[in-house]
Parts: sequence; structure tokens; C-alpha cells
Amino acid sequence: NSSVFPMEGGIVLTTGDAMRAPGPENTTLSDGTKEWGGDADLDAIVLAETGLPMNSTNATVLEFDFVPLISNFSFEFLFASEEYGDFQCDFSDTFAFLLTDSDGNTTNLALVPGTTQPVSVVTIRDQEYNDNCPSVNPEYFDRYTIGIDGPLAESNYQGRTKTLTAQATVVPNTQYHIKMVIADRGGDFEDTRWDSA
Repeated sequence: NSSVFPMEGGIVLTTGDAMRAPGPENTTLSDGTKEWGGDADLDAIVLAETGLPMNSTNATVLEFDFVPLISNFSFEFLFASEEYGDFQCDFSDTFAFLLTDSDGNTTNLALVPGTTQPVSVVTIRDQEYNDNCPSVNPEYFDRYTIGIDGPLAESNYQGRTKTLTAQATVVPNTQYHIKMVIADRGGDFEDTRWDSA
């Protein structure tokens, strides 16, 4: 739509209704219900990487097997969320890009670059719309769309990261499994509001 969105095409995985993802950012997206379950793999990854329980709800998953032809594997993605701004210090809906090799070893490739932290509003954020919440890895945060109308607000999420790359070295002609998963974080309660994608 002539916006500044950095990708020409791709797949939207969201914790809500994907048809409501296009901009402008003019409404709060909170489409899930507590009956929409979470994801045990994502819960385990977040617990292992942060020490905090995920207790996920509203999980959306895309997974498939593939056989690489070359040794380099990469996939570009970005993380967008309604939690940016007001709730970026309190809640951490999370995205994981899980690569499993033929021996059953699973690695999360959706990490803040140079860290073992999963990508979320808690691990990549800018304090511009929340002075009480200091910036964390702001070099990977792209922009807020709060209050932007028309084609410049490319999505209906309040903020998003820059384009990040999930990458790994793989063994050609060997089967791997990919699981992309995003979910709302429940923490000590079930949170199905403030969608992420």
C-alpha cells in the first residue's frame, strides 16, 4: 500500500485475527480467547532461555519438513505487537523459529542477535512511548505506528522490530523440521489480549 513496510511478501502468524493485521493502526487487536490453546514447545523454549514461565495461549503454528540443498539456511522475519508502548515492560508475547535436525536436536533461531534471548517486546524495545520502561536492544527496534494514519501505518500493531534473520548451518540432503510459533504469554494468568504477529 505504498507504505514503508520492509517486506514485499511473506506469511503472517499472529495471536489474533490475521485479516485485521493491515494498517492503519487504528484499533487495539485483542482477538483471541482462553479456549485457543498455547504451545508446549514455545513454553519450554522460553523457560529454558529466560527462566520465566510462558504459560502461552493463542498460539499459531506453521511447521513442515524440508531437505536443504545447500549448507546455509536463512529466513527473514520481524516481530510486531500491540504491547509496544504501554505494556512493553510487563508482557512478552514471543515468537520462536525452531529448527530440529534428524537427531532430534532443536534450536530456536529467532533470537535477539548475539544473545540467547527470544524475540519479544521485553527483549527488543524503545522507550519512546513509555518513559517508565527503558530501552532494551533498541538497535533492533524499527518503529511505532501509534497515531499514524493512512499508508504510512503499514500494520495495525503499535510497533515492530527491524527485519531480523533466523539462520543456521545445515547438512545438505538431510531432513530437518521447521516450526514457527507465536503465542500470547500468560505468565501467572491467562492473557489473550494485545495481539502480536
